[in-house]
Parts: sequence; structure tokens; C-alpha cells
Amino acid sequence: MYGVGLYVSNIVIMGNTTSNRTTTRKQSAGKWLLILSGWLLVVLLFASLWYAYDAGHGIADPFIDYLGWSTYMWGVLTPIALWLARRLPIDSKTWKRTVPLHIAASALLAIAQLSLEACMEWLRDGGQWPFTAALRHYLSQHAQISILSYWFLIGATQFYRLFDQARTRQLRAAQLEARLAEAQLEALRGQLQPHFLFNTLQAAVTLVHDDPAGAEEILFRLSELLRASLDERHFGEIPLGREMEMLDHYISIQQRRFGERLRFDVNVDPGLLNYAVPILILQPLVENAVRHGVGKHKESDLVTIRVSRNQDTLCLEVSNLTGVLDDAPERIFSRGVGLSNTRRRLEQLYAQNEAFDIFNLQPRGVRVRVTIPAHVPAPVETELTAAAAP
Repeated sequence: MYGVGLYVSNIVIMGNTTSNRTTTRKQSAGKWLLILSGWLLVVLLFASLWYAYDAGHGIADPFIDYLGWSTYMWGVLTPIALWLARRLPIDSKTWKRTVPLHIAASALLAIAQLSLEACMEWLRDGGQWPFTAALRHYLSQHAQISILSYWFLIGATQFYRLFDQARTRQLRAAQLEARLAEAQLEALRGQLQPHFLFNTLQAAVTLVHDDPAGAEEILFRLSELLRASLDERHFGEIPLGREMEMLDHYISIQQRRFGERLRFDVNVDPGLLNYAVPILILQPLVENAVRHGVGKHKESDLVTIRVSRNQDTLCLEVSNLTGVLDDAPERIFSRGVGLSNTRRRLEQLYAQNEAFDIFNLQPRGVRVRVTIPAHVPAPVETELTAAAAP
């Protein structure tokens, strides 16, 4: 059984690693394809402008010559310009030093490039055109284009660098925000569990002398509930079916404690059991309904638990028939641990995309309604491993 589970887990890990590598390769290929496309566009644009200029003066050669020379020229100029852009970035701290260096580099590269062009033209004409005249012609007619081409490459590299830095900052900020939210959720869960543990142990203590068997069952159910919550402690959300299994332990504890005075009516559509809910979301709501219902009044009570779906939202309702709100909802939410803790956890998980309401029923009773986005949680490796075990 362990071997099968480990084998399936390894397959999942290898599959995730392969998927990540494939995604990285695709992103890298897309990046280089974009760079190559931009470079070819510049080569074609430069060759076209060069050809149009010479054609306007009646000295144009075949276009393929301009295209070949533009490709050669940009094949040399592009790597040098990109290397200088990376080595000499222009920012608020370095621009006084790097801008003059780039100006000098653009001038030197233009002179070197145009000198090479003039030399090639001089050799092609067999020396009929004096070299100094060819050099003067290229420097006077093409220097602007060469320098502008250099600064175009520097500007494009600078823009990409700034864009990449902004994207990296956004990613780091999102990661820090996610870690902060996770830490806050862990703190809230850590606050809730001792609160629940204390109340349940107190219930067991009240039965030790009068009903030892009942106290024993409460402690057994408590141990099962704690074990289940520890198994799921790393997840902010779990399937509703798993949440209902843990709630069943709590319901059994309270039924053993109050006996026939307390009844529960649970109505959950089986088709919703795979939907995601925050871990231990129902338990504090049910605890609040019990404590402020049958826990405060002598008559019997019925606690109703409903879970339904309305389009893209999931609605969780818990109500009793004997409770009465004695204050405004906002002040009630600020009291104690259970409701206030639950409200803060919902805000952390769903970022204002949730609703948490409490109101009186007629003629008596109180209902708490929680509305959250309806979605199915993604499968995790532990679930796959458990499913593979015989």
C-alpha cells in the first residue's frame, strides 16, 4: 500500500515538474520569437529606408543587396548595443554617467559602421570613387540613421528592463501578500482551536460524574475531530463533504451533552459535497447557535444547517429556534472569538467577495448566513496518494 501511494505521489511530482519545465520552455521560446520578430522588422525597415533614399537619388542597387547589408549590419550592431545597454543601464542613479557613455558609443559605432560601408562601396566601384569622398558621403547622409538605430535599441532594451523590474516587483508583492494572508489565517485558526477545545472539554467535565459513558464518547469524538482538523491544517479550503464529516463529530458531542433537548436538521445537497469551503467554517456557527439557544434557555431547540447553491455562490445557513439577538449585528460580530474569528477568516480568503449576515427569525430564533464564491478545489497529491492505496 505504501509503495503504491509513493509511486503515485512520485508520478504526480514528476508530472508537475515536467509541466513546469514545459511552461518555462514555452515562455522562453515565445520571448525569443518576439525578439527575433522585432529584429527582423528593424532589418526590413532599415533596408527599405536605405533603398528608398538611394532610389530617390537615382543610385539604387537591387533591394536584395540592401536587405543583405542591413542584416549584416544589424547582426553586428544589435549584440553590441544590447550588451552596452545591460552593462550601462540608464536609471535615476546612473544616468549622469551612462548617458554620456552611450552618446560616445553611438558615435563611435556609427563612425565604424559607416567607414566600413564606405570602404565596401569604394571597393565595389573599383576605386573610381575616392575613399574620402565616399566616407564623407556616408557620414553626412547616414550618420543620423545609424545613431537613431543605436538609440532605438537602447530604448527598447531600457523599456524591457523597466517592464521586467515592474513585473518582478508585482510578483514579489503578490507573494508577500499571499504569505501574509496565510500567516493571518494560521493565526486565526490557531486562535479558534483552543477556544473550541476549551468549550468541549468543559462539556465533558460536566458529564464525568453523572454520565461517564457520555463523557467518554465526547472525548472520543473530540479526539476524532482534532485528528481530522490536524490532517487538514495546511489547507485554507476543503471539500464540503470533508467539512460535514468533521461537523458530524461536533454534532454528536452536543447531542450527547444536551440529550433530547437538542435536535439537528441537516440539509445538504449531495451534489455540493465537492465544493470548497473554509476549513472549520460550520463548527463555530453551530457552536454559536447551540450556546445562545439551548445553552441559555430551558426549552428544547432545533438547530438547522442548510447548504445551497445560487448560481456562482454557495450559501451556508445555521439557525436555531430559541435564540434572540440582543444587540446590533456589528457589535455582536466584535464579541468573543467564534463569529469575529470566522468573519476575519472569510475576509482573508475571499477579499470582500463574501457575505456574513446574522438576523432574527419570527417569532423567535436567529439565523447566520455565509455566502462565498462557489468553486471546486483543485486535487492535491495527498488525495491522489490516498486514492491509490488499496
